Amino acid sequence: MKSHVCEFTPLDLLRLAGWPLFPVALFSVVMQLGARFHLLPAPRPTLDTERTILIHQAEASRAPQNAEVILLGDSSCLMDVSARRLGEQLGQPVLSLATFSFLDLHAHALFLRAYAKANPGRLRAVVLLLHPEALRRLGSEPYYIAVLNHFWDGTDQSAGQLSDLTGTTIFKGRLLARALPAPLGGGYGRRYGFTRQLESFLTREHGSVIDPEVKPFSGNAEYRLAPTLERTSREFRSAMPDGVKLLVGITPAPAGFVGPRHAELHAGLLREWGRWLQADGLLEELPPTLPDENFTRTTHLKESAVPLYTERLSGALRPHLLSP
Repeated sequence: MKSHVCEFTPLDLLRLAGWPLFPVALFSVVMQLGARFHLLPAPRPTLDTERTILIHQAEASRAPQNAEVILLGDSSCLMDVSARRLGEQLGQPVLSLATFSFLDLHAHALFLRAYAKANPGRLRAVVLLLHPEALRRLGSEPYYIAVLNHFWDGTDQSAGQLSDLTGTTIFKGRLLARALPAPLGGGYGRRYGFTRQLESFLTREHGSVIDPEVKPFSGNAEYRLAPTLERTSREFRSAMPDGVKLLVGITPAPAGFVGPRHAELHAGLLREWGRWLQADGLLEELPPTLPDENFTRTTHLKESAVPLYTERLSGALRPHLLSP
């Protein structure tokens, strides 16, 4: 037996469901129109550690700078060297535009071209440093190269169909990230706190940062040159401005992690890679290994070891920079 029968017309359904959805629809329209007609700031989605560092370096590469020497490379270059301290030791301004191992030499060439265009005639030398782990990577991770390209193009990177449709992607990347610093997770949160403090540290240290997270050594020490590295190395060389020296080195690995013949392997990798790059100088004086206690993980040095390695890099660079 039926006690009640409810019938709804389309107008009734619209009245019940439409009004609650109206603010969402209005928000979406405002965001979409604001982005399309350039009424909102350009996207700057500094919402986590990786994007904060990547976007900071991307902005620095396109800004007027006084650096005559720039550092390019993976996270070992970013975190093992103090660009500020290196500049003081060399007596000339140094800027690090290093990023992460999930970007390849094609991406590093984009940073180089951006810097040379924004600062014509400024550069004297480019120092390219990679960890042997990065030498065997096949290419950039699509997500992060997309982050970089979307940022430089001033477009919003998709964060999912629903987020894009409701305008949440635009709101977070263009407004929220600019208005409020985002908390960082893990060791980065304990060391730096928020994205804004991480950016301030990067600016103060001329593009260098410290890895605050200690992790067990992982991976294997069977280092080699990726088959794609020759092509991207030649592409990187083609991005070098005329008259600017390209100086190339490989950052150290933990002595207890690699085999007893790592020094020989390191030297061979550097010579072959340098040949592909047509490098003007190989930084063969840099140590292939350092004691295990100097590392936070397989690829990064502890903060206490950074000054020592920076001094070694300064000594390796000085003869190349002084020669005509």
